Amino acid sequence: MMKTGFILLASLLVLVGCGTNEVVQEEETEVMEQVELPEEEVEEAPIVESEETIPEEAVIEEEQPVEESDVAEEAVEVQEEELSSITSEEVNAIVNSYIGIEDTPADVSFENGEINTTIHLESDGSIPLIDLAVNRYSQLSDELLYYEGWEVLTVTFPGVGTVSMNRMEKETNDYGDYFPMVTIEERLY
Repeated sequence: MMKTGFILLASLLVLVGCGTNEVVQEEETEVMEQVELPEEEVEEAPIVESEETIPEEAVIEEEQPVEESDVAEEAVEVQEEELSSITSEEVNAIVNSYIGIEDTPADVSFENGEINTTIHLESDGSIPLIDLAVNRYSQLSDELLYYEGWEVLTVTFPGVGTVSMNRMEKETNDYGDYFPMVTIEERLY
């Protein structure tokens, strides 16, 4: 029995030791032979020119950087195209969507191109009411400037003040039309 165990153990050692290394070496040799092709077998691919070639001037024009002023002009043009005339229902919905959670719903009137509203601000004391008023007016006016059909936006904040600005006083940047916050704050007093 000891002889059989010894023969079995020796056979296993021979199989494990010799078998795996030879297989790996054979595979590596086959791969290397496949990769190394003589230069005679390598053919150059013919260069085929398409009938539709792009003139060099067109390629040069595409490579030139776009100026920021061009981008700003395009943004303003797109915004002007997107402007639509606003209705009193839309004004009411927009104004009431731009009041704070704590604020009392606004009274809104829209007549003869004038938007008048009163927004009762509520604060927990962490933000001064004056800052809340400037922020509410800025956000509301930013949204309303996407629409045509109104000329004056007047918002009264009881206990804080009233801000009234004409649409013609808007300024424009890369993001669109807006009323400067400094001007809003100056008019609030």
